[in-house]
Amino acid sequence: MSKDENIKTIRFPVKTDEKLVIIANKCGLSKLDLFIFMVDYFYKTKKAPRDLNDELLKNAINRKTDNIVAFIRTQEQELLTPLKKESERMINSQLKIVDYFNQYIITHNKEQREAYAAQRKAIEDIVKYLQIIDRLQVEKRNLKVRFKSILEHYVSQREQLNVFAKQADKDELVRFAREQLESL
Repeated sequence: MSKDENIKTIRFPVKTDEKLVIIANKCGLSKLDLFIFMVDYFYKTKKAPRDLNDELLKNAINRKTDNIVAFIRTQEQELLTPLKKESERMINSQLKIVDYFNQYIITHNKEQREAYAAQRKAIEDIVKYLQIIDRLQVEKRNLKVRFKSILEHYVSQREQLNVFAKQADKDELVRFAREQLESL
């Protein structure tokens, strides 16, 4: 901006000067600097100063807005819509997996727990039966030992009795053997 203020002079009404001073003060410029910027603005934008509606600016803004909307629609069609469809497909797949898991896997796990509990009970029962069998085997061995002892006592006592032995001694031996057998 040139500072040579005496090159040209413009005459205008006082009311316009008051408006010019207010605008210059708002912008923090001198009247001359404001005038220079206004001329540059109209020169560069090729706008008519009488056109208060500023149709060129409106048209430019509308064109830019249309371009932006077209860009957004293109992005929506090319990126957002396929992304949304894929997301929905993925969510549906995940829901099917969760349903399958809930329907089959959890049910299978429950069945496995029940089968494990049944096997555990069966094994506990088998252990009890084996313990009973073991105890009965020990009792059987003890019984055989005691029976063998009674039989050997009977045989040895019978051999000691001769033909001349009293019937009472024979009866006593049989009674004793029977008592011992009953106590088994």
